[in-house]
Amino acid sequence: MFDSGERSATLTTDEVFELLSDADRRCALVVLRRADGAVSLGELASATVAIAEDRDPEGVADDERERTATALHHRHLPRLAEAGVVDYDPAESRVELTDAAADLDPVFRMLSE
Repeated sequence: MFDSGERSATLTTDEVFELLSDADRRCALVVLRRADGAVSLGELASATVAIAEDRDPEGVADDERERTATALHHRHLPRLAEAGVVDYDPAESRVELTDAAADLDPVFRMLSE
């Protein structure tokens, strides 16, 4: 669960809420939670737009995917990686959740209810 003390294997409550405060980050985390393993940055970007706009990922235009991929690469994935929630390899353009992402589960459960 959440830990409000020093940095440990778990995220603090403040860190959880900060990570989930951005809609694009939440959508990207939903995509990663549904994925079976690592996904490419392009796949993540298309699926993130699709979830945010409630449409099919295959209907996402190239410019939308590129714009979202850029935001994920420069802003969101580094923040999630810094928190230990994802492993992001920019050279390979691959993203995967870590075990620490389980700290976000209670909030996702609450949001889905």
